[in-house]
Amino acid sequence: MAMRGLFPPLAALRPHSSCPSLGARRVVLVQVDGLSRPRLERAMAEGYLPALAERLATGGHALSSIRSGAPSSTPAFQAGLFYGVSPSVPGFVWFDRRTGRELRMDRPADAATVETRVAAGVSRPLLRGGTSYFSLFSGGASLPYFCVSGLAGEVDVEWHERRLGAADALASAFAHAVGTACSAVRLAHEVGAGIVDGLRWSVALGRAKNEPRFLAHRLVVQGLQRELAVQNVLLDISNGVPAIYVDFLGFDEYAHRRGPDSEAALGNLVSIDAALEAILAAAEAVPALGYDVYVLSDHGHVATLPFESLAGAPLPEYVAAADRGEALPRETRCVGRRQGLPGGRTLGARRSGRIATAEAGDLAHVYFLDEPTPLPLEGVRSRHWRVLAALSASRGVGLMAVRGGRRGFALVRGEVMDLAEAREVARLPHPHPPILATYLSDLVSLPDSGDIVVLGWRGEGRPVVAYAWEFGSHGGVGPEETEAFIVHPAKRPHAFDRVIRPSELYRYFEEGYRTPAEWSARPSRGLRVASGGSRRSVGPGDPQEVPAT
Repeated sequence: MAMRGLFPPLAALRPHSSCPSLGARRVVLVQVDGLSRPRLERAMAEGYLPALAERLATGGHALSSIRSGAPSSTPAFQAGLFYGVSPSVPGFVWFDRRTGRELRMDRPADAATVETRVAAGVSRPLLRGGTSYFSLFSGGASLPYFCVSGLAGEVDVEWHERRLGAADALASAFAHAVGTACSAVRLAHEVGAGIVDGLRWSVALGRAKNEPRFLAHRLVVQGLQRELAVQNVLLDISNGVPAIYVDFLGFDEYAHRRGPDSEAALGNLVSIDAALEAILAAAEAVPALGYDVYVLSDHGHVATLPFESLAGAPLPEYVAAADRGEALPRETRCVGRRQGLPGGRTLGARRSGRIATAEAGDLAHVYFLDEPTPLPLEGVRSRHWRVLAALSASRGVGLMAVRGGRRGFALVRGEVMDLAEAREVARLPHPHPPILATYLSDLVSLPDSGDIVVLGWRGEGRPVVAYAWEFGSHGGVGPEETEAFIVHPAKRPHAFDRVIRPSELYRYFEEGYRTPAEWSARPSRGLRVASGGSRRSVGPGDPQEVPAT
């Protein structure tokens, strides 16, 4: 709310005479990471998002559903939204057969490798000539700030020289100083609040596993992101940047560690709501620039039970024991919050002998490394039947998907369903069987997916199982994981409810905002490593990791 003091100067600004035609619409995309449409509606009803609820009530914006695609995770969503590529990646974490190591999207070098691969052959990334904040991939933005991949699109130096004069430079310096001061105050507050919260949680849980890492993530998200991102988005709007993207990570991070229904996760939406109101008001303060603001999510979250609290061991150990023909751990019936084994692993990939298992939320991949290429169902049945039988019998496994046939197969409690046969698809245990079949087919179509794709969705009315140690998950095919939302200008209606992959959103925004000649005088020449100033992106090889999204 304190940011409203910036609106009078913004309202006084006038578009520069050298800016593109005022008939061309500009776009701001605000991503609320990990918030499903059902939880959005509950949060508005319970008073966590009052400003957004009021805007929807007055009719200037409308709320629609979209779907995340599969996997329901940020890298897959951003690859589709920014580059029009879906399906693209098998999750937040997977195992690379070619290099013999895990790939994870909170490592800058891995994110850069994957973004380069996704962007290959795409001449028009969505954010070209624009800015992005706190994204995994840059989307071709000329100036991506705190982008994990450390890549950027081409900078049109002539455009910036024409658009940014001495007054803009002075305003930018002042806003940076204000933002830095506010961030320092917030950071100091979050250090104390985070330590107290971590101690309370550890006592309640009976373990402190992952709390130091969560505290570090909390300081980044709570102490830095809000002030820095919002202040700079406001500057971008006043300067007429054609495409602006920002990802608010707080709800997603808290949902992983405390659960999506926790007060900590929901309370984070209050500050996000204030940031949304600031951005929307800033766009309205310069109507001649023609900004449309969209608020959207990339996926939802579901409350989960860790696999090891049901199966008696983490998934990698369970699979390795089955492969060796050893006795499987005894399953437990106690699934309370305090139940679990000393492992308590976060998401990642682990290799054991000839098998690698990658855990990414309520989605996991099992790879048989003595096979040169991914196996179809018959190969898995004949060569690795022990693993297949153990997973089919475990109550910690809901669905499995394997390659074969025209679209792959779903395995439900040992029963095989052909994803190319409508009658068998109709029997899938899911509220939307055809969409589930599409998503399972997408997953097994990716060469980097495991020989067996394991999913924790076990049907309506049953808790979803996570394969990493966390109490809120995504990545899988649960209805709430895949039902995201978009808040769009009411004057821009679209059949958003028919969107089942993020690549369809790319086409919508590309056609509606990025194709006018004013924005595309020259094509993108690819990606570069971003650098420079206080807004330097994290670059490949840097050791930092960011919150899993």
